[in-house]
Amino acid sequence: MIKRIIRIILAVIAAVFLVWFIIPSVWGIWHIGCIVGILLCAAILFRTAFAKVYHRIKRQLCEKKSTKVLLRIVQIGASAVIIYCVVVSTFMVYAMIPWSNNENATAIVLGAHVKESGPSSVLWQRIDAAADYLKENPDAKAVVTGGQGDNEPITEAQSMYENIVNEGVAPDRIYREDQARNTDQNIRFSLKIIENHELNRDIAIVSDSYHQLRARIIAHKNDSSLKITPINTINKRPAAIAAYPSYFVREWLAIPVEIIK
Repeated sequence: MIKRIIRIILAVIAAVFLVWFIIPSVWGIWHIGCIVGILLCAAILFRTAFAKVYHRIKRQLCEKKSTKVLLRIVQIGASAVIIYCVVVSTFMVYAMIPWSNNENATAIVLGAHVKESGPSSVLWQRIDAAADYLKENPDAKAVVTGGQGDNEPITEAQSMYENIVNEGVAPDRIYREDQARNTDQNIRFSLKIIENHELNRDIAIVSDSYHQLRARIIAHKNDSSLKITPINTINKRPAAIAAYPSYFVREWLAIPVEIIK
């Protein structure tokens, strides 16, 4: 009875997240995190909601030695994936928490896509978070970072600069890094600006919470002595809320790549 209740709960959760991973496509958001999330949820849903079918297939596979070994390999692999996801997620959550004081630190605001109509939902959230931080910490400065992609009307840095200034923050408190093409360059080029202008080396990274661990890894690869705290964006816009789980899953794949490269 208890096992059945657990299966039902897991099946409901898997079904909810399966839909959640599909919804971002409504806003044109489709990437490896969506695909992996859908596959994981589908596998869990099949294992829990269709337990009888699963066990029947399992019994058939165990009748032959070759397929039994293959099934065992798949089971070990699945267990390893689950353990990996739990461990990485734990570190990601840990990196989201501001364990130390981040008052008047130098904010590095990571870039995101700029549409023809203006900042994307993800970028708006980073703009809002950076503006709020700078208004709450009058001695803080910020580096807004991000170049111009082929499908962007202006650089991500310029878009953030203009909108943060429109929020009432003095322009001389904001430095623009407008060459970066990815997160690694966002942080590396921003640290160079901080060094050249002798800004506070206590760093506050402004980004989505799921992004904080990888950003911290990149920053520490450039300078292990940096004191880093997170400034997490708040998901207010529907597209950002819908896309959050898929971006979280995408980090599972991006973090080991960042560590080994």
